[in-house]
Amino acid sequence: MKKIILSVITILLFASCEKFLDVNPVNKAYEDDLLTDRSGFESVLAGAYLGMTTKAMFGKEMKYGFLETLGATYNNLGTTHYYYRGSRHEYGYPNPVKSIEDIWTVSYQIINQLNTIMKNIDAIKADPFHDIVRGETIGTRAFLHFQLLKLFGPVISQEGLNATAIPYVDNTGYKGVKFSTAGQVIDKLNAELSEAKMLLEGDPIRTTTRNANLNQYGYEKYNSLIDHRGARMNYYAIVAMQSMVAQWAGDSKTAATYAEELIQELESRSNSIHLATSGELAQAIERRMPMESIFTLMNPELLNFNIEVNPLIENPSSSTTSPLLFPNYTLLLNGLYNAADHGSLNDVRLVNWFALSSNSSTVRKVVKYHFPQSYLYTDLNYRKYFESKLIGLHQIYMIAAEEYAKSNPAKAMLYLNKVRAARGLTINLSFDASRTEGNIKNLIFEEVRKENISEGTMFAEYKRLFRAIPRSTPVAPSLAIFKLPIPADENLYNPQN
Repeated sequence: MKKIILSVITILLFASCEKFLDVNPVNKAYEDDLLTDRSGFESVLAGAYLGMTTKAMFGKEMKYGFLETLGATYNNLGTTHYYYRGSRHEYGYPNPVKSIEDIWTVSYQIINQLNTIMKNIDAIKADPFHDIVRGETIGTRAFLHFQLLKLFGPVISQEGLNATAIPYVDNTGYKGVKFSTAGQVIDKLNAELSEAKMLLEGDPIRTTTRNANLNQYGYEKYNSLIDHRGARMNYYAIVAMQSMVAQWAGDSKTAATYAEELIQELESRSNSIHLATSGELAQAIERRMPMESIFTLMNPELLNFNIEVNPLIENPSSSTTSPLLFPNYTLLLNGLYNAADHGSLNDVRLVNWFALSSNSSTVRKVVKYHFPQSYLYTDLNYRKYFESKLIGLHQIYMIAAEEYAKSNPAKAMLYLNKVRAARGLTINLSFDASRTEGNIKNLIFEEVRKENISEGTMFAEYKRLFRAIPRSTPVAPSLAIFKLPIPADENLYNPQN
């Protein structure tokens, strides 16, 4: 693999989002200085999370930017628009090439930082937080590999588990890493998640709220590992990923087993992650349902990054302005949110996530990530606005429901109605003889679509199901569309032949 090794200092300065393809290997002096006690490991983990919030990653392109343009949220784009070629799945042009290369490169750079932690982890073997550091590191490494598998790997339903996927890089080094098959990557993911789950068995998130700060005394050194466990790789996120990986592999029964394990534990608690209540839905700060976040990133630049593509309602720019992205609202309204068989104008996602432009009576904008610019990240009262959810409870209910559509259709409908109620849809969908497995799965799919506006996740769902992308003119599924090309530099510096 081409040199993608970052120094610890580089990763901590990752917010500049420069392209570090040719950086030097890890500076051993920094490694020796930092990775000697828990605070050093905390710093490198913080750098990894920070890297995940950059524009190339979940700060923009893997959320409401590039990946969202591959799906069905936005209007058709003009030929001069920055995202035009990508939105047409024409991946060989300069702009999509850059987005794709950045996703690949930055992901492996962060993975290498995590591998550096693992290389030195024995330095804190006697520390009481050793297991949390190790579990978080392994879990985050697995999460990033899973994202790469979904984007660059094969369409498993069409090509099988033996098709070539991605390199699974679990150690530091300077030599190329052989590409694994999809099945090998999934086996590795399962092994790493099992280990991380065991290490995080005593995670404080299992007994406290997701955003609790367990640093009790001001005179003690601050410990980031016990502050807002929901914004770190945690025990519940590991179980969620076990479910997600199984679903991706096509094993819906195992996926439902893990999903049910998580659902049952969370439902048994009164102070934990939970589906939104009607009272919570009425509050502006809760409109992205942070109470359901299993794994989220804290991003001080979230609003600034988002409005680069999803403009503020007072922004007078026209809907053809590059790189701004406007929703195909008519299609989303009539074909999804207010569809005859499952939709409603009372859906809080429709009400809260779209708004008319202040200078138009017809043009609507995606405002899901908008909030007053005067709100500061440093003010704890506004901190929820700066969360960027990566794994949510809604997803886990739908993974379980997808399996139950075949094995327990009544329970599938129960879960479907439960998440709908948490979105203001108080009239349940009926369960009768017309609810075939296919019909229920289609209802689940449409519910997933409603939830994932501007999340960058639907492209992978269309791929997993090998399903047409439902634009005004549907885009037929194909291997060429659903497999992002491996960057040219990777093929050059890490040839497989």
